[in-house]
Amino acid sequence: MDDLIHDRGRGPKLVGTRITVYHLLPEFLDPAVTEDAIGKSYDLTPQQVAAARAYILAHADVVLARHLELEARIAAGNPPEVIERARATHESFLRFRESLTESSNRPLQAT
Repeated sequence: MDDLIHDRGRGPKLVGTRITVYHLLPEFLDPAVTEDAIGKSYDLTPQQVAAARAYILAHADVVLARHLELEARIAAGNPPEVIERARATHESFLRFRESLTESSNRPLQAT
């Protein structure tokens, strides 16, 4: 299991992927979802799925607590400062795109 899962500060994830055990937890908790289906959905080998399941079972308290924190954060939505920053970035992008359109519509000048 240790060679298939690592944690580099963003939660335990499968080596060579961006899939954390938190992505897979809801799948493991759904009795209708098989490990084979999980593997196919996420393009994982049976060994990777088994390693994720084993990690979750071995660290159940920590994984479940962190998963609940993530769910609460998602449910709360983005804080106002993040929404404002995204709006400002979007407006800046629109101005940039407009300036590109304007410059491409200008006739070329001879030098």
